[in-house]
Amino acid sequence: MGKPIIGIVGKTTDNKLQYDIWHRIDIIDEIRYLVVENGGIPICILPTDRTMNFNDNDICDPKELTEEEKNDLYEVIPKCDGIILQGGIASCKYEIEIAKKAIELDIPVFGICAGFNNILRALGTEVILDETKSHDKYDVNFRHKVNIQKDTELYNLVQEESIEVNSIHSMIAPKEKVEPFATISSYSEDGLVESIEVKNKRFVMGVKWHPELMLDTKTTKMIFSKFIEECKNYRSEK
Repeated sequence: MGKPIIGIVGKTTDNKLQYDIWHRIDIIDEIRYLVVENGGIPICILPTDRTMNFNDNDICDPKELTEEEKNDLYEVIPKCDGIILQGGIASCKYEIEIAKKAIELDIPVFGICAGFNNILRALGTEVILDETKSHDKYDVNFRHKVNIQKDTELYNLVQEESIEVNSIHSMIAPKEKVEPFATISSYSEDGLVESIEVKNKRFVMGVKWHPELMLDTKTTKMIFSKFIEECKNYRSEK
């Protein structure tokens, strides 16, 4: 059968901030490592947009993909047995389009931070800017508590009512923007949505925290183990 192929969606970077003369598409190596460690083969899914000027924030990408750009993406997505949507400071329409198509095809999808946002966008809703910046803690050691809802996949995995996670994000998901579109599996103590699931799909999960910065925790290990297991199952049923 072979190992599952996991498409990690490349993120565009802000070249002005990096003082770089090249345009770059990034993959977080800790995410690649977690795929390999759990028995998957990582590949990068690159944008098919005919441009090198991408959206530079995570609020709204005004660009619409052409039919050719969409169809080129659709050629790549079915070759994957799972899709990971990375976090980052900007989000682009190609990421949302990948999420939409993968969910439609029932390919396992896991979204991290901005990837969580793009899953919600793919489902038809939106996230909002956190004007308080209370969840934007650019510190690898910072942790805060999230409360896990019972009768969810996340609870089944970790078997705990609360966990400690990091918090490096400027966009937030209020309950009312999520509930009509996805199942909420955890909340922060100030009532914001920290993770979501889609119940009628094989595996669709998004988290606001960065598990790749918590490599040795039970939560990260259990999520990636389950995700890759579902990717293996998808591959075997193709």
